[in-house]
Amino acid sequence: MSGLAPPAEPASPARASVLARRRSVIGLVVALAVAGVLTVAVASGSAVLDGFDSALTDVTRAWADALGWPVDLAHVVGLVTAPFWSTLAAAALVIVLLLVHHRAAAGLLAMSGMTGVAVSEIIKAVMGRARPPGAETFESDLDKSFPSGHAMVGIYLYMAAGLVLIHLGRAAGRRWLEVVGRILVVSGPLIGLSRLILGVHWPSDIIAGWALGSMVLLASALILWWPLDRGWTAPDRSRRGATTPPTLPAATATPDPPAR
Repeated sequence: MSGLAPPAEPASPARASVLARRRSVIGLVVALAVAGVLTVAVASGSAVLDGFDSALTDVTRAWADALGWPVDLAHVVGLVTAPFWSTLAAAALVIVLLLVHHRAAAGLLAMSGMTGVAVSEIIKAVMGRARPPGAETFESDLDKSFPSGHAMVGIYLYMAAGLVLIHLGRAAGRRWLEVVGRILVVSGPLIGLSRLILGVHWPSDIIAGWALGSMVLLASALILWWPLDRGWTAPDRSRRGATTPPTLPAATATPDPPAR
C-alpha cells in the first residue's frame, strides 16, 4: 500500500524561504561561536591551542616543503587572491550587476565585501598575533596573523560571488554561469588552506577566517533577505501598472441593432 501513497508536495516558496532563513540564522550563530572561542583562546594564550597549531603546522610544512610544488602553487594562489585584487574584482562584478539591474545581488556582494574587509583589519590590529616562523619569506606584516584575511576573502567574496552566479544562472537559464559559480564556491575555502601550506598562518587563523567570513556573508544575506526574496532582477518600471486600454468604437461606426 505504501507504493500507492501520493508523492509529497513540494514546499511552498514561503515555507522554503522561512527554512532557508532559519538555516542562515543557525549558521550565523555557529560561526559566531567558533570565531568567539578561537579569539578568546588566542587572546588568553591557550596552551592547548598553541600545541594544536604547532603540531599541525609542523606536519603541513614537512610534506609541503619536501615536495616543493605545493608551496610554489600556494604562493601563486596567495598573490592572485590577495584582498586588494579580490576586492577590485568584486567591485567590477558589483558594477556589472548594477548595470544589468541585479540590484539585490550587487548589494549582497558590496555589503559582504566592505564588512569583511573592516572586520578583518580591525581584529588583526587588535589581536596583533605573530605569524609562524619562516613567514617573513612571503609576508612583511608579521604581526597580523589572526585571522587569515585570505581565508575570510575566500568566504565573504569568492563564495558569495559563486552563490550569486549560481542563482543568476538558474534564473536566466545560463548553465555556464552556474558552473562558474560552483567553481568559486568550491575554491573559496581552498584559498585559506593555501595559506597554511605556505606557512604564513597558524591553523587556528584559517579556521577563524572561515568562521568570520561565514559570519559576514550570512549576516549580509539575512539583512538583504527580503530584497533577495522578491527576485534577483529589478522590476520593469515601464510595465508597472500599464494596462491595455479598451478599444473604443469609431465615431462613424454604426451601432449594432438591438437583439430581438
